[in-house]
Amino acid sequence: MHDSALRAGEQFFARYLTQSAPRILDVGARDVNGSLRSRAPAGAEYVGVDIEAGAGVDQVLEDPYLLPFAPGSFDAVVSTSCFEHSPFFWLAFAEQLRVLREGGFAYISAPANGWYHGYPFDHWRFYPDAGLALEAWGRRAGHAVSLVESFIAPQQDSIWNDCVMVFECRHAPGPRERFLHEDFEGAYNIRRFDREGLQNLQVLTEDERRIADLELKVSVLGRRLREQKG
Repeated sequence: MHDSALRAGEQFFARYLTQSAPRILDVGARDVNGSLRSRAPAGAEYVGVDIEAGAGVDQVLEDPYLLPFAPGSFDAVVSTSCFEHSPFFWLAFAEQLRVLREGGFAYISAPANGWYHGYPFDHWRFYPDAGLALEAWGRRAGHAVSLVESFIAPQQDSIWNDCVMVFECRHAPGPRERFLHEDFEGAYNIRRFDREGLQNLQVLTEDERRIADLELKVSVLGRRLREQKG
């Protein structure tokens, strides 16, 4: 797990899981360079599932689209850097909604860019409207679900930008004083249930904006050199 994904998950716990001893399900929980389990609230009951055994995995799934838990079993379901590897991530999302209690939260973090990384495959990247599509799919699948917020997190010490999405298991989100995106200076393409459209809209990715800035600097420097040579 890269640095920005770990930080976003930690801040999600701090912002959204305020009750004592929450029950958390981590889908795609195998510890690969870090796990959200290490950032879970004190006293939380943390259950990790994955399609293969390993550190951080409490139960191996026979079918990645069938969770062996009763409806409404968890206060939160988290999935970090997993949906890009799932051929049918929308089916996985609907199943995660099934095991959430009413008023519980689903937290999804998946790359918006970054290099190919097959575990064992790498299928998808997620754009700013992904949360709206998942909300619509969840409702079509028969679940009461609302997108609370989504945004693209800025890069930290790696090349990754993540599309971070938070959903609430009810028809309309409850009131909020603070949002997760407010913890990330430079977050862009921010969507919130209480506002229209996207805030800090950026059509280009962070990498593309950096490349454009470098190209402009090279162009200006080249022109100055040509002028000096006369």
